[in-house]
Amino acid sequence: MHVITSENYGEALDAVRDILVTYVTMVDDYCGFGHASDFGVRFDPLRFLDAETDAKAYYVDLDLLRTGAAIAILCTFYDLWCEEQNLREHPRSERYEAALNGGRLQRFPDIEAVVREAIKRNSMPLDDPWFEDAVKPIYRKYVLGYFQRLIASDLKR
Repeated sequence: MHVITSENYGEALDAVRDILVTYVTMVDDYCGFGHASDFGVRFDPLRFLDAETDAKAYYVDLDLLRTGAAIAILCTFYDLWCEEQNLREHPRSERYEAALNGGRLQRFPDIEAVVREAIKRNSMPLDDPWFEDAVKPIYRKYVLGYFQRLIASDLKR
C-alpha cells in the first residue's frame, strides 16, 4: 500500500490531473469509454488503487485518486479490446490481472466484475456488444457521477 505524505503528495496531484484529463476526454470525446481515452495517463494506477494518506496530506482527493486508478485499469482493458488483442496474456494487462487476483479492486466491485469477465472472455470481436454494454454503467456511476457531485455541491450554496 502506498502512503501519500506531505513529502510525496506532488505525485498524487499529478495523478489527479491525469485522471481529470481522462474524465473530460471520456465526456467530451466519447460520452463514455473510448479507444485511448486514457491517453493522458502517465501515472501507475497500481500505485494509487488502494493508497492512503497520512494526517498531513488531507488535501488529496483520495476517493477521486483511487477511483481514477480503477478507471485507468479498466481503460487499459477497453483499449486492448478495441485493438482486438488478447486481454489475458498481453504485457499491458499482466500486472493488472495480478492486482485483480490479489483483491486490489475489491473497493470497486462493479469494475472488478467487468475486468474479471473481460479477462475470462480474453479475446472478443469488436462487434460483440458485451464490453461496450458492461462499461456504460461504470462510466455513468464514476465519471459522470464525479461531475454531478461537483454540480450538486455548487447548487447547495
